[in-house]
Parts: sequence; C-alpha cells; structure tokens
Amino acid sequence: MKELNFTPFPILRSNRILLRQIIEEDAQLIYNYQSDKDNFPYVDMQIYTEIDEARKYITKMNKGVKENQWIIWAIADPQTNIILGTISIWNISEKNSKAELGYGLFPGNIGKGIMSEALKKVIDYGFNTMGLLEIEAYTNRNNMKSIALLVRSQFKKIADFEEKETFSGEPMDMVIYGLSTNSELL
Repeated sequence: MKELNFTPFPILRSNRILLRQIIEEDAQLIYNYQSDKDNFPYVDMQIYTEIDEARKYITKMNKGVKENQWIIWAIADPQTNIILGTISIWNISEKNSKAELGYGLFPGNIGKGIMSEALKKVIDYGFNTMGLLEIEAYTNRNNMKSIALLVRSQFKKIADFEEKETFSGEPMDMVIYGLSTNSELL
C-alpha cells in the first residue's frame, strides 16, 4: 500500500458526478438527510436534531481527511455543485492494505445510477492510487439495494454477523461484501 496523503484533496469526476470535499455549504442538506431516520432505514447512524451537528460532522470529516485517517467525498452535481450524497474510504488498515467503504444518497437521487458511478471512481482510486488490495462494505442484510449495488460492482459476500453496539440499542443483522485485486483473498 502506498503512503496515505489526501492533500491536495483528490477530486474525481465522471460525466454525471463530481466527487469533491464536503464543505460548510453542504451542512443544510446533510442535516436534512440525517435528521430523518426514514432516509436511512438500514443504517445505524445518529439522528441529528440541530444543524450544528451537521457542521461538526463536516469539520470532523475534513480533519480526518487532513490527517490521512480516511477520505470522504461529497457526491455532487457537476453543474450545480449541490451535494447528492457521500462516499468514503475509511477504517484503513495500512498493514493489511485494506479499507471499508461507506456511502449514502440523499432522497430523490436513488435509482439513477449515481452511486454506481461514484463507487466505480472510488474503487479505482482505492486500488490504483491508494494501493489497497482489498475493499470491504458492511451493509444491513435487509438493504437489498445496497447489496445489489455491491454485487453489480463485482463484490463477493464474505460473512454475516450481528452488530450489537448500535446508536438505537437494537442489534442489526449485517453482511460484509468484499472486492479484491487478488481473487484468492476473498
């Protein structure tokens, strides 16, 4: 694995999306998403009750990027620069050249191929720029759209497990999917 260095921030593009750093101007849309549990029924995340929580999230995420702990992109419309969701590579193990994906789209953007495009760009970045050998994605066993996205992107199921430590206090049935540069790793 190559030495991690996310400075300058790696901007990625395709015809339909711009993957850029999350910025203060994204706070309202991040808050709108994260303040309504119906927006992420299969994900165990904190529910925001005030916009300052979104601002703190942006600050924390950008600090982690600056310190090369993780990389998180805003998935934005290239014409308007409006954030449509986020995608990240985090929980990076330099020792094992392995990391996890995190991703989510805001309402109104699901089912349009946006995340497939973003995922393709981020996987390419992870393998070819970061030098990762394996990328994993953890998802709720009932999140069929996420599972279908991973399968379409050539991820293979690795394991099932029960997540016991959750924000809600309720255990969640999870699955792990992985993609590797070496098919023998999975």
